[in-house]
Amino acid sequence: MVGWLLLVATMARVDVAQGAAALESKPPLKVLFVTGGGYHDYEKLAPHLASSLGGLVNATFEIKFTLLSLRAANFAEGYDAILYDMCFDEVADEILENALQASRNGKPAVMIHCAVHAFRRSPKIREWETCCGMRSKVHDAFGPLSVVKLDLDNPITKLFPSDWKTPGDELYQTISIDPQAHPLLKVKSPQDGREHIVCWTYQFGKGRVFGTTLGHDMKTAGSPDYIRLVGNGLLWACGKLEPDGSPTRGYSTPQSKR
Repeated sequence: MVGWLLLVATMARVDVAQGAAALESKPPLKVLFVTGGGYHDYEKLAPHLASSLGGLVNATFEIKFTLLSLRAANFAEGYDAILYDMCFDEVADEILENALQASRNGKPAVMIHCAVHAFRRSPKIREWETCCGMRSKVHDAFGPLSVVKLDLDNPITKLFPSDWKTPGDELYQTISIDPQAHPLLKVKSPQDGREHIVCWTYQFGKGRVFGTTLGHDMKTAGSPDYIRLVGNGLLWACGKLEPDGSPTRGYSTPQSKR
């Protein structure tokens, strides 16, 4: 009788554990990672970001080093989000319109660094800048930067260090930021003392947008704090980030909990 009771108790514990595991298990977010162009070592940056982000959040990344996949109007179907980390000066009108329409229709987007400076020779550049939520054309010389948190309670930056520095990056000069954008981080220029927004959230049409102008090379991208910032931005854009800054259940990874 005692043995039977022990067996029942063991089976019950197994059922509870399996149930908890089922609740924790979620299909990974499927992210289209659009990269490439000039001025940056995307062959090194993109795989590093995809691997590091995939080790932190429950997501998979499909890397595309050209804009060809955006030729189809429905290119965003089957993906949970689009991550743009590229620096193409030129783009066909129909390709840019497809990207804009995907965000308007509700596809979450993450804009990293030169994505904000991209498509400068396109007639639709102002529309792209509106999609990003930020207008910028030039940057300070590459150098170390000290970052200041603007929103201590925002879930994206809640756990971000208050005294975070990068040993080297390009400070994109803010011409304007959309009135509906929500600034999260800023940097004072070491060159002239002007302050520029370097991280923000925004909504373009029905789509959430997370943006950061930080991330020129591995001096910033190699920082675990930076990876968590971008990971949280991705989760926020997809509606998978809790108010306390933790991923929604099922969207963290075992590695991220170590």
